[in-house]
Amino acid sequence: MREIKFNHVTFKYPNSQKILIDDQSFTLPTNKWISIVGHNGSGKSTIMRLLNGLLQPNKGQITIDNLVVNEQNLEEVHKLVGMVFQNPENQFVGSTVAEDVAFGLENYNVAPEEMPMIIKQALATVGMTKYENSLISDLSGGQKQRIAIAGVLAVRPQIIVLDEATSMLDPMGRESIMKLLRKLHDDGHYTIIMITHDLNEAELADHVLVLEQGKVLANGITEEVLSNSKLLKELQLAPATGEQIREKLISVGISVPDKYLKTEEMVRWLKQKLN
Repeated sequence: MREIKFNHVTFKYPNSQKILIDDQSFTLPTNKWISIVGHNGSGKSTIMRLLNGLLQPNKGQITIDNLVVNEQNLEEVHKLVGMVFQNPENQFVGSTVAEDVAFGLENYNVAPEEMPMIIKQALATVGMTKYENSLISDLSGGQKQRIAIAGVLAVRPQIIVLDEATSMLDPMGRESIMKLLRKLHDDGHYTIIMITHDLNEAELADHVLVLEQGKVLANGITEEVLSNSKLLKELQLAPATGEQIREKLISVGISVPDKYLKTEEMVRWLKQKLN
């Protein structure tokens, strides 16, 4: 795949006057980690449901490479784009881990004899192999989110969309999921699209799309978008921790690199200075 394109896309629900996506055209790269940032109601989740075909635009067209996202191509689109939602409970259908991961395979008519190996591979990828026969109800929030991701991986999509997938987790669960996403990203087999309002999460991506009231305000390489302090202040989005540290150092007269530093980069720079 080469790119995802939204071409003059408009969407509002029937019998509603509110336009959720307002005549927007933009392109997203594939085989990258993309963060979609914005406040509640900015259109983030709507964009992703349009991409997955769960919603259809009132006007305009969405393509994934040369595949048009429309009702005629829904089966192919759903195989291509896997969704992980904010609350994993909303996508569980089996009582045990193995049963739930198998559900998507059954929907795609995978041969029963092939399922055990696919399930084991998906669980191994998310670090949940030993929980194959566990009850989902016995798992922690972070473990449940890993199983939700495993269920998506099992059907082998090329694009994984995570809709605020860490917002209900405690700090340890959130860190665990972010490490998993980094692993999937580094493997290079997936396009990861993560909806978030947390710029500490967003800055881990390669590419950032910023939405506000159904319109795209920025779309580009992470460092370029997140270094736009004027835009972030206008949207009242708190900078990532590394950028906050950088701004405080500048305010007290300490010379720092004249470029955006992700939090990990800022930590490394501080360690070098202290040494």
